[in-house]
This record gives sequence, C-alpha cells and structure tokens, in this order.
Amino acid sequence: MEKRRVLCLSVCLMLSMGLLLTPAGAADKPKDYPNKPVTIQIGFGAGGSSDVGVRLLADSLKKIIGQPVLAENKPGAGGQVMWTDFKNNAKPDGYTLALVNIPQLQTVVFDPARKPLFGMKDFQPVANHVQDPGAILVKKDSPYKTLEDLLADAKARPGQVRASTTGIGSDDHLAVLDVERKANVRFNTIHLQDTPTALTRVLGGHTDVNFDNIGGFLPSVKSDLARILAVMMEKRYPDLPNVPTFKERGFDLVSSSTRGYVFPAGTPMEIVKYMEQSIKKAMEDRDHIARMEQAGLTLRFMGVEEFGKFLESQNERAKQLIGMYRK
Repeated sequence: MEKRRVLCLSVCLMLSMGLLLTPAGAADKPKDYPNKPVTIQIGFGAGGSSDVGVRLLADSLKKIIGQPVLAENKPGAGGQVMWTDFKNNAKPDGYTLALVNIPQLQTVVFDPARKPLFGMKDFQPVANHVQDPGAILVKKDSPYKTLEDLLADAKARPGQVRASTTGIGSDDHLAVLDVERKANVRFNTIHLQDTPTALTRVLGGHTDVNFDNIGGFLPSVKSDLARILAVMMEKRYPDLPNVPTFKERGFDLVSSSTRGYVFPAGTPMEIVKYMEQSIKKAMEDRDHIARMEQAGLTLRFMGVEEFGKFLESQNERAKQLIGMYRK
C-alpha cells in the first residue's frame, strides 16, 4: 500500500513538472490554427523599407508558426487601396494581417478629402515591429553638402527646391512640413507612390532631395550612390556616425515611421494573442535581428495592449497634420 502511494505521488510529481516544463506559449496555441499559409498585406510597392521589414519578419515567423507567411503588395493612394481591400475582403480568421504604417494610416482615416471606407474600429492591433527614423537624402553629386546648404537654397528660392515624399499624410510629409515651419522655408513638395519610386527620382536628378526613412536609404548610401544630410533622431544613427541629427543643427525635429500589424476587427482574441507572441519570438530570433540591422531597420516590439494605446495616441497628431496640409 505504501509503495503504491509513493508511486502515485511520484507520477503526479512528474506530471506536474511536465506541465511546468511545457514550452511557453504551447498551451496557448489555438486548436487547428494555423493550418494554412498566413498572408501579410502591404500598402506599398516591393523594395521599400516597409516591404523589406515584412519579408524579413515573414522568414522568421514561418519557423515559429509552422506555416508559410506570404507578403502581398497592394500599393496605391498612400495605402488606401490596400486598406479598402483589407476592410472589404479580409476575414477575421487569423489568416490575413496588414502592415500598419503610422501616422500614414491615421492620416487616411481622418482626412475627409480621402473619403475612406474604413475606420480605426475596423482593425485589431496585434504587435509593433519597427520604428524607422526619418532622414533627408540627396544623390552623391548633389550641390547640397550639408543641411545648411539645402536650407539656404530653399530660403533663397521659395517653392523651387523639389522635395519628394512617399505620399500625402506620410511621416515623410509631416517631416517636410515640420522643416518648413521650423526653418522658415518652403519646398516644392512632390508626393510619390513609394520609396523605390522616390529613390529613382532623386538619384536620376528629377527631384532635389528625398524625405524618407533610413531603412529605405541605407542600401543606396552603402553603395555610394547617395548621401544623407541629416537624421531625424535624438542621437546619431549608429551606422552613420558622421551624419548629424537635426537637433545638432538647432532644430527640435524627431520623426519616424512606426510599423506594426493588425488583424480585421472581430478576430478571436486567442488567435490575436498567439500571433502577438509568435511575432515577439520571431523578433527575438538572432538571424532576424542581424538581417534587420543590416537593412537599417530598428526593432521595437509592442504587444496588443501597448500597440493599441500607441495607435490611439497618434490619432490627434494625425488630425493636426491633416490640418496643416488641408488649409
């Protein structure tokens, strides 16, 4: 009787230890999910920093969830084409995510001139992935050697220096407006579809400067095709130690594109939380960290609750931006 009792206690102890040693997250995996490929929709063209970040995440995420993760580009109207399709066609079943670029999503949602067929309530925040700082780029042989050169010319020739962005309401557009306001200059602002298009234009001499994010610029800079005049960060960018910040040049200007992922509203919370933790694990993968660093993309994880609050906090900023360019 005593032996049986000891054996029972031993088995119970082993079972309890087994439960404790179960890999984190395994118990939270939804039943039969995922059992087919997951798609991430991107509202911009292939080759830009938004696209690159998604594809790098997809490579790591597929190892975590055990299913292919596909990147699907749907460019047009500053992301509005993709968001309209996402709202109308994506099912809340956990198989379609969308890349969110902030503040670009909000500037579409809250701009009455855009007449969007979707709102913030249509999206379920999952996780944030990237915070990509802004910068100003010129081609290698540009006459602008410094930020001061650019601003002096823009002041001398109001509305004539051609500055490109990746679209109306983008963080790049906000940066242009901030520079104009703080440096008392005015650019001829040209809004383009995506980073590859903007890079092609500035490298070909069709625009004078390009406002965009470091992740989209770095390959051209490393290839010695272009130069960055200044970065919109609190401190200098580690891979560009000789490039000054705007703050060093006397302008209190910090700007970035924050990028994360959402499901359609109504997606079961167990799926949302599973994907949140899967993205977190993918971001902790050494290979992913190294490849993101090589691409010039800065990782910044935010989970469901934090990312949701961050999205909400950006709504007012977006409305102010719209007020600046819709005057």
